[in-house]
Amino acid sequence: MPAVAQVWPKVTEFLDGAELERFESRALVALRALDAARALSPDGPDGSGEPDGSAEPAGQTAKAIDEAAREVAAVFEAHAPLGALLAAEFDELAARQERFGPAAAPPHWVLWQRSLLVPVMYATDRQATESAVSGEVSYGATRGELAYGEALVGIPDDHHVGAVEKPRLWRLRLRKDPATVVTLGATEESSPEEFTRRVRAQLDECDVRQALVFVHGYNVKFPDAAIRAAQIAYDLNFTGVPMLYSWPSKGVPLGYVADRDAADRSVPYFQEFLRRVLGETGVDEVHVVAHSMGNRVLTQALADFDSTSLPDGSGRLGQVIFAAPDVDAEVFRHRLPRILRQARGCTLYASSKDRALAASKGLADFARAGQAGSGIVVAPGLDTIDATELDTGLMSHSYVGDHRSVLFDVYGLLRQGLPPSRRFGLAPVAHPAGTYWAFQPQ
Repeated sequence: MPAVAQVWPKVTEFLDGAELERFESRALVALRALDAARALSPDGPDGSGEPDGSAEPAGQTAKAIDEAAREVAAVFEAHAPLGALLAAEFDELAARQERFGPAAAPPHWVLWQRSLLVPVMYATDRQATESAVSGEVSYGATRGELAYGEALVGIPDDHHVGAVEKPRLWRLRLRKDPATVVTLGATEESSPEEFTRRVRAQLDECDVRQALVFVHGYNVKFPDAAIRAAQIAYDLNFTGVPMLYSWPSKGVPLGYVADRDAADRSVPYFQEFLRRVLGETGVDEVHVVAHSMGNRVLTQALADFDSTSLPDGSGRLGQVIFAAPDVDAEVFRHRLPRILRQARGCTLYASSKDRALAASKGLADFARAGQAGSGIVVAPGLDTIDATELDTGLMSHSYVGDHRSVLFDVYGLLRQGLPPSRRFGLAPVAHPAGTYWAFQPQ
């Protein structure tokens, strides 16, 4: 692994374009297969002497690791200069005795971290600020006008073990870093026309001409919103263009009222962004995931949106996901019929354990659309999913992005187009307004 990481920065000296993309994909699949083989080692996946509980016999594991490592080498050897560089680097490391076999690595040894760089195209009505030192653009809590750009998010590739292809636009990176955290890299603002051109170019490279838009909730700063947008796209292995709409949340717990007003102010900006993406980028379909207070932006924008006014050949709204919406339940019901006419499908995730929405209800004195129980929102044309039975953490509010069962359910919806009746772990529940679906106890 250290030999691969040392050679990796030199790959672009020999490969580019489609050839580079094919090489990266082959290398990633081989590296993940090596991860899987090492995970079965009696000494644990990192040589630490800590087994993972599923160890195979030592001889069988050693053979699997050797075969997987040879496959990694074969990816490089398919390009003679890279194969020679890898062999030379490996020999140098061996000469320095930096192979530790079954023994743990010494304390000074720093493992190489593998990550994927996910480009997130964004729009925001936050005010931009530019660093006087680096010249990089950042966005705070101040209200501004609509701006567009692209943010690069690095996501550690450590929880996808196995032969899984990466989306073509994502870049594979190896770096010497003990941290295993998601990081926001460069943020580059662009004109509306450049944004449109970039999205169109990315769609031309994608497996599907689709976009996935994430709209964050209350108490969220711009970097955290970009990271969450990338993480959701990563966990769903989304093969279209990940996007973010970021409205000017204060990003502090005491900013609830200010955030509520900022979300309402952002509605026309979000509509303008949506018209651009649907009407000018050449996208076939746009899926939207809104979380918490972000649903104030989404529901009001779609209720007043006229998709019939878009130019001929425009894309359409695909699946719209209301995740734990912090919206008055009665207001949500009133807006819903107009929203259903705009989209191919609409899904609501709700929970009775959501403490954040319980607090919001206490402030507003009215139930929220993201709350389950006796007042759960059920309506014709809306797929309502009750996540109450899942272990969703202390606040039980960010389960759509954090809980594997919910992510798998969203995967079945977005990637496979499955209705709730065909998605794993859901059971129908009768309701006076129709049927909704509930996750079963784990």
